[in-house]
Amino acid sequence: MTTALARLLLPVVCALALLLGPGCENKLSTESYELIQNDMDLVQVEDILGGPGEVQAAAGVGIGADGLPQMQKADGDTTAYLWGNESVGIIVKFRDGKVYHKQKMGL
Repeated sequence: MTTALARLLLPVVCALALLLGPGCENKLSTESYELIQNDMDLVQVEDILGGPGEVQAAAGVGIGADGLPQMQKADGDTTAYLWGNESVGIIVKFRDGKVYHKQKMGL
């Protein structure tokens, strides 16, 4: 690569890093947790937390207080998503596509 080309590309690369960098930051925080409200849809939660979460449970199955799977009352389509991990993360439960419960760990 020539020096002239490198001089032209450097400002472009720096500008892209500044534009894309804020979208890559860790959005798992107490502040973002507090922004999540009941009746939000998945897209709204993903916008707050910076992307998709990992599916944790499907309708009728959940994780009990003892950490073991257990059957839950199946009131519609229920799914839980995890952002982060079990040490530092946010779990949001959706029923019929809307938030009905949230939980934070290590924040």
